[in-house]
Formats: sequence, structure tokens, C-alpha cells
Amino acid sequence: MRSISRKFQLSFLVAAISIAGLASCSKDNQAEVIVPQIVAPGLKDGKDTIYIGDSRVLSPQLANIKNPTFQWLVNGVLAGTDSTFTFKPTERGDYTISYKIISGNALANYYYQVKVLGKFENGFFLVNEGWFGHEPGDVNFYRNGEDSVYQYVFQRNNPGKTLGTTTDFGAIFNNKFYFVSKQGAGLVVADAGTMKETGRIDQLPASGNSFVGVNPNTGLIGTVDGVYPVNLQTLTVGPKIAGVSGQIGNMIKADAYVFVMSQTDGVVALNSSDFSVAKKLVAADAGFAMTPDGTIWAGQAKYLFAIHPQTLKADTIASPFDIYGSWGAWNAGMITASTLENAVFIGKADNEWGNSGREVYKYTAGNPASLQTPFITIPTGRGFYGAGVRYNPGNNTLVITDMKSGYGQNSKDNALYIYDASSGGLKKSVSYTGFFFPSIPVFN
Repeated sequence: MRSISRKFQLSFLVAAISIAGLASCSKDNQAEVIVPQIVAPGLKDGKDTIYIGDSRVLSPQLANIKNPTFQWLVNGVLAGTDSTFTFKPTERGDYTISYKIISGNALANYYYQVKVLGKFENGFFLVNEGWFGHEPGDVNFYRNGEDSVYQYVFQRNNPGKTLGTTTDFGAIFNNKFYFVSKQGAGLVVADAGTMKETGRIDQLPASGNSFVGVNPNTGLIGTVDGVYPVNLQTLTVGPKIAGVSGQIGNMIKADAYVFVMSQTDGVVALNSSDFSVAKKLVAADAGFAMTPDGTIWAGQAKYLFAIHPQTLKADTIASPFDIYGSWGAWNAGMITASTLENAVFIGKADNEWGNSGREVYKYTAGNPASLQTPFITIPTGRGFYGAGVRYNPGNNTLVITDMKSGYGQNSKDNALYIYDASSGGLKKSVSYTGFFFPSIPVFN
């Protein structure tokens, strides 16, 4: 019994020593655990907004690390295993970038939120006629909040390609940008987010003036000789639409109709289903614009017209000044409308060519007195050019482009103004140089 007892005691002592040794090892191991710390993530609050083509280098500042390994995941997909990561997106969208650092038995992580915008998403375009006899038309771009104008963005994104000669019109429809030129490439189509060309029609049936999208498959092209349908999938032009003749200016789709401005026939309402003539309305030279109540606005001489798409009736408002069109050297004109209030902005041109002038009037529906005094007057020595007065629905501003008054070298002295559309106060002015001859601002 004593022998057994001594053996038991000895076994217990060995077990106790072993347990003590394990406990000691466990304490030692715990002492060796180093928890890594992310001292600074490298981006303020871990958030940023960038553009396609830009990149961000994410390089967190670390402390308490020993033999670390790293993982970077973009929207859950492994994208890197280095200590730093360069994020260079190729598509628009919201991205979650997760960062993990493993050091020994410990883990630390951080999540970045990056919004990626299209290269030409946060701003607006300035379509240019181009310098006749020297340069084709092209496009400039103003990025919101900046103090410069990015120039020749079509050519820069399409090496070896150009728009036509005298590009007087541009419109965005279903994320595609449609450029109409009077000579050369009559219709050029580009992706509105990247400015990469997606197709073109080199020769229109007649010199082109305007474009309107009707549905995902069909658009209309206004020319100096009537209106033509165009298949937007194949970019093929159909036969001229019957019942509308002469030079065509602007067009706009509203309710069940497409309103067409003809120098010969005045304002013509076409049924949007088959493009048959529903009604010929008033004679007008300038327009179109649409206010939130659905009214379509146009003008001629000392008259402003309010066209109601439901009834195809037009109300006439007297204007104290002449509202000029520009049939002689067509451009899209200086009538534009707010999307927040039933108000129309009219650039007062100095002549029947629809150019020059310095005053913008704001007509509030039902208030004829609002036409008695200018809402905005641009600086002395400047003058409107083309359709250089346009409302920006993205931020309730009025965008105005002009040039230095006169000819020759004065024509390369350009200015861009951004005014508050509610108060008329100037928010920003940007000067830039080049023989661009701006035709129309366009908003994405």
C-alpha cells in the first residue's frame, strides 16, 4: 500500500509540474501576442470620390507589427497582398475596399468607401462649333468646383477622330451623346461617361441642325431640308418625314408629341408614334424649353409662346424686346427653362443672327412684369455666342458662355459664368483661351 501511495504521489507531482509548465508556457505565449494597430488609414474617414482613370494609393500607417501579412479585397474579391494598395477603377460605382493585417495570432482590419464617377460625370460639357477653316468642332468640359475648362475632350479620348465642321448641336439621350454638325460627319455618337465614340453617320441627307431622342430605338434629325428619322441601334437614316418642310431648328418630345420648329411651317406637333402631323401651331424662331408644369416655350419677335402639349393650344405673352431666332446661321438659341419653378430664361440677342447681347431675362409664368428688367447682365465688353444661355438642372444654376466683343483675336477670349438661377447672383467665372466658338452647354 505504501508503495502504491508513493507511486501515486510521484505521479501527481509530475502531473502538477507539467501543468505548471504548461501554464507557464501559456503565459509566455500570451506575452508574445502583438496586436497590430492601424494608426492612420491614409484617407480621411476612409472615404473618397475619384474618377475613372484616376488612382488612389492606400498606405495605412501601422504600429505594433511583427512579421505581418496583408490582404486587400475590393467588393469582397482578393486584389492584393502587399502593405500598400493602388486602386485604379475602370468602371463607375460604389466600392468597399477591405484591408486586413495579420500579425502573429492577431488581426486588425479597416474598411474604405470609395465612390467612382465617370470621367465626365460631375460637371457639364461645352460643345463648340470649331474654328471654321482651321479646326473641326469639339467639346470642352467643366468639372464642378474647379477653376479650369478641360479642352478638346472628344479628340483627346478618340485619337485620330474628329467631329464634323461647325458642330452647332449636342444632346445626351440614354447615356449617349449625339453631336450634329453642319458639314462633314453629320452625326457622331459617343458614350456620355467616357466620351468614347460609339458610331457615326458621315453624310446626312442635308446639312444637320439638331437631334431629339424619341425612344430607345428612334431619334429625329433636323436638317436644312426637313426632318429625318434615325435608327439609334444601326445609325441608319430613314426617308424624310412628310408634312414638315424647310429648315428645321430645335425639337422637343413632350407627352404624345414631338414639337418641331420649322422656318417654313412654324411650330409643328408630330404624333410621336408614327410622326404624322397632328397640328401646325404658331410661327416661332426661338425655343424650345419646358417648365415643370409641362408647358413648352418658344418665341418670335416681341412674343413669347406658352404651348400646352395636352391641348395643342398656345398662349401669347407680350415681350418688351425682340426674341431673335437664328435661321441665317442657325444655332439652338437662348431660351431655357428651370426644372424647379415655372420660369423661362431668355438671352436677349442684339441681332437677327441670334448672337451678341449681354442681358438675360427671367419670365415667371403669369407675371408679365418679370420681363421688364434684366435678371442677369454679363460684364461690359463681352457678348453671347451661340446658344450660350442654358439652365443646369443638376444644381439650379444658369450657365452662360461668351466671348470678348469684336472680331479676330477677340474671338479666342472666352468666359464661362455660373449664376444662381433663383437669385441671379454670380457664383463662378472662369476665363479660357482658344478659337472654340461655343455653340451650346450640355448637361449629363
